[in-house]
Amino acid sequence: MTIQITSNARRILANNIVYFRLQNGWSQEDFADKLGTTPIYVSNLENAKRNTRIDYVDHIANVLGVDIMQLFVKRDPVENKRIPRR
Repeated sequence: MTIQITSNARRILANNIVYFRLQNGWSQEDFADKLGTTPIYVSNLENAKRNTRIDYVDHIANVLGVDIMQLFVKRDPVENKRIPRR
C-alpha cells in the first residue's frame, strides 16, 4: 500500500495556476505553449501531482503576468473547466 502525501503549498500553487490560467482564458495546451512545456506537465502541476523548482514557479508567474506571491495566496478551490485550444 502506497500513501501519497501532497503538501498544502503544492495544492495552493496548483489551484492558483488554474485560477490565473482561466483568468487569461487559456486552455492547458495554450498555457503549455506559452511556458514552453507540454500539456501533460501543466496538467500534473494543476492537479498537484508534480513538484517544481522555485525558479520555474517564477517563470510560471511571469507567463501568467502575476507577482510570484499571488501563486501562494490561499483561495477557494477553482473548478478546472475545459477550455478549447485556440
